[in-house]
Amino acid sequence: MRRFFLLLFLFLLLGCGSRELTKAKMADMLIDYYTPYSSTNILVPQSVDILDVKKIGENKVVAKICYQFRFLTDYRSLVEYIKKHPNSFLAKFDVGLISLLGRKFGNFRKGEVKSRCDEVEFQNRHGSWVITRI
Repeated sequence: MRRFFLLLFLFLLLGCGSRELTKAKMADMLIDYYTPYSSTNILVPQSVDILDVKKIGENKVVAKICYQFRFLTDYRSLVEYIKKHPNSFLAKFDVGLISLLGRKFGNFRKGEVKSRCDEVEFQNRHGSWVITRI
């Protein structure tokens, strides 16, 4: 019986959560977007600044976001590891992220801090906000 009430309470909390897209949620979503699924530490966010937010319709928001990341490893090291260990968790689940980081930040090096400003598109899908384009 106790488990039932605990589950009911959790669903109630989830249902009552804020559905607004705040600047803090935007920053968290951007950081999560660049966070690998594997336990590999690739980068540390230094700053995320939401500069301009435009609401486009009921379910779409476009924001100009500037962010800085400090890299904990080299791009080339990541690529070499994936080539040598094609069955690793990093190779299976994060190869797309590594490719994206290479396109966005170039040939980054360990300890290097890189900055970018992008227009990020958020869309409300089934009651929760997701990043649809960076």
